[in-house]
Amino acid sequence: MTEAATMVAEDAAEILRLSLLDRVTYDRERDAAAKRLRVRVGTLDSMVEEMRPAPEQPRGRGVELQVVVPWPDPVEAGMVLDRLAAAIRRHVILPTTAADAIALWIAHTWVSERFQHTPRLGIGSPAKRCGKSTLLDLLRATCHRPLKADNISASGVFRTVEALREEGGITLLVDEADTFVGDNEELRGILNSGFERSGEVVRVVEVKGEWVPVRFATFCPVALAGIGKLPDTLADRCVPITLQRKAAAETVTKLRAPGARATLHNAARCLARWAADRRDHLPLDPEVPEAMGDREGDISVVLLSIADDAGGEWPQRARRALLEVFGHRNAAEGNAEAGALLLADLRTLFSERGATRLPSTDIIEALGKLEERPWPEWKNGRPMTPVQLAAALAPFRVRPITYRPPGGGAPVKGYIRDHFEEAWSRYLAPAAPTSTD
Repeated sequence: MTEAATMVAEDAAEILRLSLLDRVTYDRERDAAAKRLRVRVGTLDSMVEEMRPAPEQPRGRGVELQVVVPWPDPVEAGMVLDRLAAAIRRHVILPTTAADAIALWIAHTWVSERFQHTPRLGIGSPAKRCGKSTLLDLLRATCHRPLKADNISASGVFRTVEALREEGGITLLVDEADTFVGDNEELRGILNSGFERSGEVVRVVEVKGEWVPVRFATFCPVALAGIGKLPDTLADRCVPITLQRKAAAETVTKLRAPGARATLHNAARCLARWAADRRDHLPLDPEVPEAMGDREGDISVVLLSIADDAGGEWPQRARRALLEVFGHRNAAEGNAEAGALLLADLRTLFSERGATRLPSTDIIEALGKLEERPWPEWKNGRPMTPVQLAAALAPFRVRPITYRPPGGGAPVKGYIRDHFEEAWSRYLAPAAPTSTD
C-alpha cells in the first residue's frame, strides 16, 4: 500500500471513530481532530455526519388525541355540571361532594389556560378494586384532549406538553402513580412545576450541530391515580379524592352499559361549547373560603370561578365540596350533628357573656374547656384552632370578621352575634328563657 493510500485509510478510520462518539465527546474533540486531518471544522462535521449510523426509527404509535365537536347550541354550565356529577356517582362509589369536585375539575381542563394554576386531581384508594380505572376512563371520555399514560418519564412529560402545547395542550392522566412517581424525584419536580402557568424546564439540546439551552413548558392539567398517598409535594397541589370499594348493597353502572359512553361524550361536547362561549368571561378572583390555606386557595380559584359562573346552587356546592375534600372537619352539612352542637355551644357562650361580638381566640379558649365536647380534641388529639372553627361554621354562612375591640387596641378577628341569628333559628330549638329569680 502506498503512503498516500495509507493516509487515506488512516483518515477514513479516524472519521469512522469520530462518527461513533456521542455528540458531547465529539464536540470536545472536533477542533483537534480537524487540525490533525488538516481540514476545516465544518468539513469534518459534514464527513462525520455522513458516517454516523442512521438513527433507529421510533417504535410504538404516534399520539392521537380525541377530537370533540362542540355542542351546536349554547349550554348552561350548571346543567352540564349537574349531569356530569350525576354520571360520576353512577359509575364510582364516592361522596356527593367528591363527585361535585371532580365535575368541576373536568370542566377546568377545558379552560385551564386562562388561569394561573391548574390543580392536580389526586385519585387514591385504600386498596385495589375501588374504581380508579373506571374513574380514569370517565375522565378520558370527558376531559379536554386527554392523554393516558400508565407510566411516563420526566422527559416524556415536558417534551409531550411542549410538543402539543400549540395544538391546544393536553390533559395528562397517569395511572399506577404509586408504583413509579414516588421514587422518581425528577418526575415529581416536573409535575410540581406544571401546577403553575409559568412552569417550565430548561434542557440543553442539539440544534443544527450546536448545543443550546431550550425551554420546555410543563403547564397542563394532570390526574394521578394510585393506591395510598401521593408524595407530599404532589399531594399539596391536588384536589384529593378517595374512592371506596363497593359494598354488597351498593350498585354502580358499568361504562360498557348501553348509553353510558354516549352520555359522557355528549357531556364533553357540551363542555367544549361552554368553554368556547365562556372561557374569556370567567372571573379570575372568586371569593375563596377563609378556612382554606394559601395553597388550597390557589388550587380552588379556577374551580370556584367555574362554579360562580354557573350560578344556581353551584357556588355553594363548590365551596362545600372543596372544604370537604380538603379534609376540613365539619366543613360540610353532612357533619350537621357536630355543627349543630357547635352552634349551641356558641349561643350559650354569647349569652353567658352578654356579648355582641367575641374574638376567635376567646371562643377557642372557651370551647377548649368544655370537657364533654369534641372541641378540646378536635383533630389529632389537639384543640380546635381558629382556622378549623371558621371551616366548621362555613356551611352555616357564618364567617369571621376583623374588628377593633370596644375598649381600643389592635384589630382582632372574631364573630358578631347577629351573624349567628339565622343559623340558630334554622338549626337549633328556641333557647330556654333566662330565669330572673
